[in-house]
Amino acid sequence: MTPHNPESAKDGRPKKRKRTDSREDETPRKRIRVSEEAGPSTRNQDRNGVGRKVKDEVGPSPLAKKRKRGPPEQESASSPVDIISTVSSSSNPVPDSTETRVLRKRNPKRKAEDPEEPQRRKKRKTKRKVEPVDSQLVEFQEKYVELHEIGKGGFGSVNAGYRWNDKLPVAIKHISKENAYLTHEDENGEEMALEVAVMLKLRAVTEGHSAIVALLDWYDLDQELILVMERPMPTDNLLDYLSENGDTLNEREAKSLLKQLVEAAIHLQNANILHRDIKIENILIEIGPEAPRIFLIDFGLSCFDDIKEHELFCGTLDHIPADWYTRCTYCAGPTTVWQLGVVLFEVLHGARFETTSFIAQEIEISEGLSTDCQDFLRKCLMVEPEDRSTLEELLCHPWFS
Repeated sequence: MTPHNPESAKDGRPKKRKRTDSREDETPRKRIRVSEEAGPSTRNQDRNGVGRKVKDEVGPSPLAKKRKRGPPEQESASSPVDIISTVSSSSNPVPDSTETRVLRKRNPKRKAEDPEEPQRRKKRKTKRKVEPVDSQLVEFQEKYVELHEIGKGGFGSVNAGYRWNDKLPVAIKHISKENAYLTHEDENGEEMALEVAVMLKLRAVTEGHSAIVALLDWYDLDQELILVMERPMPTDNLLDYLSENGDTLNEREAKSLLKQLVEAAIHLQNANILHRDIKIENILIEIGPEAPRIFLIDFGLSCFDDIKEHELFCGTLDHIPADWYTRCTYCAGPTTVWQLGVVLFEVLHGARFETTSFIAQEIEISEGLSTDCQDFLRKCLMVEPEDRSTLEELLCHPWFS
């Protein structure tokens, strides 16, 4: 059952995000890859910027910070899950709930050949290895112009740019091979970065679906991968948009956004792809004369689903679905539904969501929302995954009528 508290929404609503006038001195929200026994969250109370930014004990409110990462932590002997890697935006060795982590249930019989095991990476092979690295770099430079940085995280950075021949705006993502932990082996036995494999699959099946940002080109260089993607213009990161427009959306705006997200999630599900990190920082919003359009971005933690129970969890620690805390496994559909519920909660309440706080009834769904909206949220945020609605059921929910 979804936690219920008879007290009013006023008493149970989470703390509002604080806005800031300066972003230059902000520290990015941490996006970490670690594993440890789940426990109570100690996260700061303010919502952060790009990459779930988090407020320092001193300094301005971080509504537009970028994520950084640090060195892997040591494995705890008492932990029921294995540490894969850790990426932090702080020099503090103690991780907190603002981090994005990779968690996996410990299995002493796990084979070294596990395709998702980053510590035992084989020498990466790709179809493009037959082409000299220098020629790929020349090809990239002849085709695209790279401009200023628009984002940065633990895996690399993203720059604005455009295509020479038609001035098409693009986003150019640089991924250090040292940070390409997740890999995929195709039917020919060739290994490549999992993000590249997912984006190539999406490119083949996404034509005509406007909510998915498409991969245009990719280049395998000596020390890094370069991914060139569409950059819809004009758009803004949803987190930044919220911080600049009162921190919340009204129900009409939120309904339009969520319906597009549900449709995009169904599209990914049909393509056998699990995003694993759907959140407001990974959503672009385009405001025009018609209804706002959204675009789902950052498939860096995505994977192929294969309709199985996953033991390797990649995503934002605050948003881990409730079932992970008891099972240390998760399935694609219920996890995606949970993350959609988190997005809706945050855009309507103007405050961050934290799974442990929700389970403990420290935060709750506002009674000021319409009955259908409250029901939609509850069906997304049921503690037991079997009790959550499916994506198809959400799309037919009365709230969307």
